[in-house]
Amino acid sequence: MIYIVILAYNEAGGIGQLLESVSGVLSKADEPCRLVVVNDGSKDGTSEIVEDMKKILPIDHLTHPTNLGVAKAFDTGLRHAASAARRDDVIVTMEGDRTNAPETLLAMAGLLRREALDVVCASRYAKGGAYVAFPPLRHFLSLGANFLTRLFFQVPGVRDYTIFFRAYRASIIQEALTHYNEQFIERRGFCSNAEILLKLSKTKRLRCGEVPLIYRYDLKKGRSKMKILPNMREYALLFAQAFIR
Repeated sequence: MIYIVILAYNEAGGIGQLLESVSGVLSKADEPCRLVVVNDGSKDGTSEIVEDMKKILPIDHLTHPTNLGVAKAFDTGLRHAASAARRDDVIVTMEGDRTNAPETLLAMAGLLRREALDVVCASRYAKGGAYVAFPPLRHFLSLGANFLTRLFFQVPGVRDYTIFFRAYRASIIQEALTHYNEQFIERRGFCSNAEILLKLSKTKRLRCGEVPLIYRYDLKKGRSKMKILPNMREYALLFAQAFIR
C-alpha cells in the first residue's frame, strides 16, 4: 500500500486534478493507495472539492480549522499515515499545488522497494532533474538552503534536502515518531521538511536514494505560501543545532 500525504492550503485551482492524476497513475500500475489530504485551514473551496472527490477516490480528508502552517500539516499527515500503515508500506509526502509530477511516484516507490531503502527523495539535483519557471529569489534561497544543509548535516544519498516530494518506508516514520514523540517536528515553516530528514537520520543509519524531478512551478496556481524571512530564521536555528548537539 502507498499512502500519499498531500499538503493543501488554498489549492482549489488544482487539487481536484492532482488527486485524479495521482490516483490514475497508481491505478494503472495496479498500486493500491490511500490519499491523505491535509487541508490546512483553506478558505477557497479546497475543502468542498476534496469532499466531492471522496465519493470516487480513496481519500482521508484531514482538516485544520485554521492555517497552522507546513510543519503542523506534515505532523498531522505523517502521524495519520503511520498509524494506518504496515511496516513495509510506503508513505509519500507531496505538495498540493501540482509542482510535483505524479508519474514520479512510481519511480520513487520502485527504487525504495528494489534497493530496500528507507527514504527516496524526488530531486531537482539528480541527473535529469530541473527547476521550471522557478522565481529567481526562491531559486537562490533553495540552492543556499540545500548547500548549507549538506554542509552541516550530510545525509548520504541525498542532495535535495528541501523538496517536499519524498517516499519513506513506513517503519522509519513509525520508529521516529516513537523515538521523538511530540518532538518529532520542532521547527516551523518549510524548514521542517529538512528537519524531518535529519531527525530520521539520527534514529538509525539511513539508506537513501534519489530520482530526478522536473519541478514544474509553472503549473502552480496562486502565490507561494513560503514566508522568506521567518523561514530563513528557522533554518538558522536548525543549523545552530549542529554545534549544540
